[in-house]
This record gives sequence, C-alpha cells and structure tokens, in this order.
Amino acid sequence: MARYNAASREEELRACANALDWRFKPEDQSGMINWLKDFKLFRKGLRPRIMPMIITREDDLEFTTMFDYTYTISNGKASRTFRQTVYFRYSKTLALPEFVMVPETWYHRIGTYFGMQDIDFIEYPEFSQNYLLQGKDEDYIRYHFNHPEMIRFFDTQGFYSLEGMNYLMILYVHNVILPQEQALQLVHIGNALHDFFVKKTPGIELPPAQPLI
Repeated sequence: MARYNAASREEELRACANALDWRFKPEDQSGMINWLKDFKLFRKGLRPRIMPMIITREDDLEFTTMFDYTYTISNGKASRTFRQTVYFRYSKTLALPEFVMVPETWYHRIGTYFGMQDIDFIEYPEFSQNYLLQGKDEDYIRYHFNHPEMIRFFDTQGFYSLEGMNYLMILYVHNVILPQEQALQLVHIGNALHDFFVKKTPGIELPPAQPLI
C-alpha cells in the first residue's frame, strides 16, 4: 500500500465534500468514534483514529459520513497499522439485524469446517463461497439479503465488507484507502444499500382507534 499522505488525502476528501455538497472536518471533534464502537471493525486493535472525515448535515433522524479510519495491531515485537475508508449511515428508517459480512478467506473456511457460523444461500452458491455472513438472528438476516439484485452486486464486487445493527450501517474495503472517485462511489453504493434495506423494514401498524367514551 502507498504511504499515507495526510495533506493530499485532505485535498481528496475536501473535493469529495464539494462534489457531494457535504461538510469537511479535518478530525473527529464530535465523538464519532462512540457511534461505532459496537461494530466489529472498531473493536480491533489499538490507537483507533478517525481523520479526516466528511459529513452531511446531522439531525435526529439520520446522517451520513465518510472517513478514513486507522488502528494498529501489535504482538509486542512488531506492529502493523491498518487504514481504510469507511461509509457510515445512521438512519431511523432502518431496522437492521446485527450482522457482519466480509470477503471469505481460507481461514474462514477452516473455521466453518469446525463449526463457525456462516450463513449460506443454496440459491446463491457464488455469493456463499465469496462471503462470510454472520449474525444472531439468521432468519432476519436472510430476509434482508435474499434478493437477486443485492446478491448479484456483491458477486461482481467481492471485496466489500458490510456491517449493520438497528439504525446503523457501515461499508468499507478492508485496509484500503479509496481515492477520490472510488470514495465517491462508496458513498453512492452505501446510499443505495440503505435505500434497499429501508424497503425491507417492516411497516409499523398502529392499533385500531378506540371510540371515545
């Protein structure tokens, strides 16, 4: 991976902010990391840091942000820093199951052989081979993912990682800082996934009105 250049990266994300009509923030001053601590990605390693970031206008119902996130893994003798560009969506129109979807590797396949969870779809064998999908409520996860268009997209883009829980969702490519055009594409894909999941959100049915006494 190319050396991370903070100055040129700031220019790239400022350009992304202008293209999206978002706001640029040079660093996380509002405690964004606290929104993320329950995601698997943000439970890894040491010295987690968000810098820089761009964000839509926040309100109580939803906001969207994209940022570069770094953390370090150390074994006492050596350390390695991971950097990735992350799309984050908070939306009260979502009702996601808690799930993690990552590209499947050989050690995942060994793990599933010994009983590690991997939610597969008989009707989508290529997706099931390419991705590890895990979560507590398997039926509800299947309900959200069981759609040909979504499966077809991830079949052709076998490098994305996606996590969701309740009102929150993140999308990223592990240990990859996306350049400007690909970062903008990440936002568009994240927005499309949000809109797809919103359609899966069960409608809220109010009880019938009772006559006044």
